Amino acid sequence: MFNELYRILYDHYGDLKWWPSSSDDETVIGCILTQNTSWKNVEKSIINLKNNGLLNLNAIKNMDAEILKKYIMPSGFYNQKAVYLKNIADAVIDSYGTLDNMKNRDIKNISNFLKNIKGVGQETLDSIMLYALNYPVFVVDAYTKRFLKRYYNQNFTFDMIQNYALNDLKKDISMLKNLHAMIVELSKTYCKSTPQCSECFLRTGCKYHNSIKNSDR
Repeated sequence: MFNELYRILYDHYGDLKWWPSSSDDETVIGCILTQNTSWKNVEKSIINLKNNGLLNLNAIKNMDAEILKKYIMPSGFYNQKAVYLKNIADAVIDSYGTLDNMKNRDIKNISNFLKNIKGVGQETLDSIMLYALNYPVFVVDAYTKRFLKRYYNQNFTFDMIQNYALNDLKKDISMLKNLHAMIVELSKTYCKSTPQCSECFLRTGCKYHNSIKNSDR
């Protein structure tokens, strides 16, 4: 099911090359900062950290919390996110030393390790696993749930979406990354809270659009 959807989306978007970062450390930091805010706000915080040579987990671990709050203020919830960034930096460095040392291990062990860090919820966990550590998982966010419900006219559980994505894309990590990226892009442009169905390139195959069109007849 998702392999056909991937093909249609790819024909329109191509490879979006997500996650937009220059290092795995930056990806993890971005995954925390993007909670409950827009990426534009995250970028401002990323630039602040980068310009001061602090865009890595070692720097986050060792820097003063009040200074960290100042740099990440554009992302909002900066008091909370500073704690979360400190938590994950401490945990990763104390247990593994580097993110590279977390790769190519038992996926359940790494998932459980991250899950036990305060500030790492399911979406953040999956984003880190996929985009920073290159494990075959799929990020199931609010955009994905809303889009799939509309497109297929079906209520999917988290596990259903994960299983379809992993099985249909044969656990191809680059495809899993790009499918999530394409769904986010589609959801920000067309499949919004108030959908822009008449402009969407998927409208002919979308059951939500077709149901609306039929009801107007």
